[in-house]
Amino acid sequence: MNRVARVGIFLGLALAACSSRPNGGSRSDSGTGGGTAGSGVAGNMGSGGTAGAPDAGTAGTSGTGGATSTGGASGAGGASSIGGQSGMDAGTGTACAAVLDVDQILATQGLQEPQWYKDNIPFVDTPDTNINGVYYYRWSTHKRALRYTTAGAGYIATEYDNPITYSFNGSYSGLVDAAGYHILDGRWLRNRTYIDDYINYWVRGAGVSPSRQFSEWVTGAAYQRYLVTGDATPLKANLTQFISHYNAWSSNFSTNISVNGTSTTDSLYFQTPVADATEFTETSFRSTDAFGGGAGFRPTINSYQYANAQAISKIAALAGDTANATTFAAKAAALKAAVQRDLWDPQRQFFMHLYNNDPTNVGIAGTRTTWREAMGFTPWAFELPDATFSTAWQYLTDARRFAGPDGPYTLERVHDFEAEQAAIVDASINTAASASNGQYVGPIANADSSVTFTVFAPGAGTYSVDVFYANVSGTTATQVLVANGATTSPITVTYPATNGSGTFASTQVVTIRVPMVAGANTLKFGHGTGSVSLDRIGANPYFDFQAFPATQNHDDSSCCHWDGVSWPFDTSMILTGLANLLQDYPAQTYVTKQTYDTLLSQFATLQHKNGVPYIAEAANGDTGDWVYDASDFSEHYNHSSFVDLVLTGLLGIKPLATDSVQLKPLVPDTWSYFAVQNVPYHGHLLTIVWDRDGTHYHAGSGLQVCQDGARVYQSATVGDATIAVAAPIIPAAATPLDNVAANAATADQDWFKGWDNRTYTPTFPMVSASYTNTASNGNRCHSADNPRCVAAHDSPLKAIDGFIRYDVMPDDRWTNAGSTNATDYLAVTFAQPRPIKEVKIYTYDDGQNVRVAASFDVQYLSGTTWASVPGQVKTPAAPAANAPNEVTFPAVTTSQFRVVFTPQPGKYVGVTELESWYPRM
Repeated sequence: MNRVARVGIFLGLALAACSSRPNGGSRSDSGTGGGTAGSGVAGNMGSGGTAGAPDAGTAGTSGTGGATSTGGASGAGGASSIGGQSGMDAGTGTACAAVLDVDQILATQGLQEPQWYKDNIPFVDTPDTNINGVYYYRWSTHKRALRYTTAGAGYIATEYDNPITYSFNGSYSGLVDAAGYHILDGRWLRNRTYIDDYINYWVRGAGVSPSRQFSEWVTGAAYQRYLVTGDATPLKANLTQFISHYNAWSSNFSTNISVNGTSTTDSLYFQTPVADATEFTETSFRSTDAFGGGAGFRPTINSYQYANAQAISKIAALAGDTANATTFAAKAAALKAAVQRDLWDPQRQFFMHLYNNDPTNVGIAGTRTTWREAMGFTPWAFELPDATFSTAWQYLTDARRFAGPDGPYTLERVHDFEAEQAAIVDASINTAASASNGQYVGPIANADSSVTFTVFAPGAGTYSVDVFYANVSGTTATQVLVANGATTSPITVTYPATNGSGTFASTQVVTIRVPMVAGANTLKFGHGTGSVSLDRIGANPYFDFQAFPATQNHDDSSCCHWDGVSWPFDTSMILTGLANLLQDYPAQTYVTKQTYDTLLSQFATLQHKNGVPYIAEAANGDTGDWVYDASDFSEHYNHSSFVDLVLTGLLGIKPLATDSVQLKPLVPDTWSYFAVQNVPYHGHLLTIVWDRDGTHYHAGSGLQVCQDGARVYQSATVGDATIAVAAPIIPAAATPLDNVAANAATADQDWFKGWDNRTYTPTFPMVSASYTNTASNGNRCHSADNPRCVAAHDSPLKAIDGFIRYDVMPDDRWTNAGSTNATDYLAVTFAQPRPIKEVKIYTYDDGQNVRVAASFDVQYLSGTTWASVPGQVKTPAAPAANAPNEVTFPAVTTSQFRVVFTPQPGKYVGVTELESWYPRM
């Protein structure tokens, strides 16, 4: 179909015919999904017709899987081709036709399994090709992290692309710390099954036990997901589980907490930094256990529980449970008040960690941490603070605080120690508007005059200290600095002359290097020559302390520090909170939408390696280099958000519980166009197009919003709006399909065996092969294991582990490389005979020696004899490389099936996943 013809396709029509199980439609035995139009496929709302809904059934499931073998989207990252009619005048036509050429977008981005993306994701086009490229790449990272666990349980989203030894046994390597991000990004998929299964995993399934391994906001994210689907049925069904999930955190709940020696009646949740998924922080370094110590009341877990309580209150109201609605609204309100009273530091104007009475908090219990950490922005991601606390955002763009050239730091680079709060001898405290806290000390003019600061350091070393001063001597003056009482080795601090005794400025600063010891250090500034007043000193010995490996061996050395290193997890939280501040709070003077646009673009730039989109665990905020980037482990790290930051933040699509949607875009004023097409919303599809003068998409000028192919809103400008939409379409109940070949638990055990040589008893279904490649694929590394790196190999179990990925590394495949057999097979054995009627083979083709098979045959064990399954229908007809190859047939009952591959001459074959779907019995 040519580009001109494509313009005539209405959005609803283009997507109404979803395929069965593989990518779209209903995950039911019939495989049919979606509603019928009230008056055609894309009925006009204004004429009383109900628009067709491609997602009226729960969407298809079995066609999930990998993205590109080159690590994601192409380096081009370009915007889409435009499907505008040639010759059409600007300002004519309608944006309700498909304005984006999704086939060309997918080809440009180099994404495997393009049909999956066509059936599932909103397509975005903006003038920022960098953001475009990373947007599609992050959909590929989301897709490759979708893991089918076992029949009856369904999908989860994993944090890492490979199994994790420190996840709970039998949990399929699920980790809860970033589950909220997985749900927020995944809520924009038209296939609802993935996130339905994932939420059930955390509150009903194998994820219940590890759901408190780390702080989390699963329930809050589940409610946010409902705002997109408009279907409250799954929420109400899980209300009891959500409440139980919330109450399980009571073990981390303290009443009548103490702040700086003063008892309160407030109650808050406590957590260690490491259980907040933030190891080696300034907070933990101050304790006696730098890795696992430093427990206290944190802005993070209390914001998460605030969001979870609010969500339960709203879900209970939907279910008609007024008692729980009232109870949990009160819990949320109490947490909000306590966070604002107890975790907010009035002087530092920031939310801080408050140490509790944990045994590791020797001498610091009941006090707040010294340095600001990026987690202090977390409350805004859940709209907890009142507007008066917005002053915290002044530090986001400050290069001495959080603003790194390649990403926000997790710890402020420099912290100020006020002179008037130090130990002062024979010197006076004075007031001055230009002083940082309105006060300064000086002049320090007498022989015994001194100001002594106490600065903590995580280890012995020489650290930078900035001294902010005023020198009214009219000439250069000096002071004598004695560190830790070392009078035999004083440091001379030299100060150029300045104007005015009480006048200070950020440029009136000298930087010195000071030797310090681990723990508390005294820095005593005494009189030297001339007359010098001190405003403050700035230092942070904790910043990036021991954070970077001496050499990058891709073995996760030095991982994982949160003492300055730029983590996408925190960047996502900051951007989410910043969008909420700009969209839902009163105007303030600290940040603007240009701040959001700049940081989002910076975040997109960071997510590259070797010129193509890529994300690992954490980066150097000063250089943009990925520092925690272990081989066969850290690649495509699914620990942050980006999709939701684009859709909800940048483009401003704010879902509501009513029959409406809000638009609060944060796009740059200079943008003359953008489009987002196929946004699933309340069971319908939305398209939003901005074309200032109509010359870009040739589908009309201004802003247009379409639902199921009919325009529902139009404006000459981009701005905030609340737009009425049709009532939600709720999917009909359907018999789910199970992948009866999957065995993620046994696959995990086999993976772990590579490190600890464990013994384990395989469970059914089991997998075997006539031959498996014995050569190493390279190292797989992980800092939490010993040895750190072991060899990675192909394995039949990787073909039923629930992951679908076509990457060379991280490896996830079976191949027969090295085989001399004319044919080789991959077989699945069940615990007992059972019916099957479909097999799906996701082929692996590296473009070199492992190539798609010349042919393959599905066979089943009939008695004691292997026979070809009769009536095989193959889609596609010929084997396709790095793609799903589906074989359907009349049901047969068997205890085993296998796929027999005939390689191309001189080549080998590979499989990344082998599935067999059957209606749940």
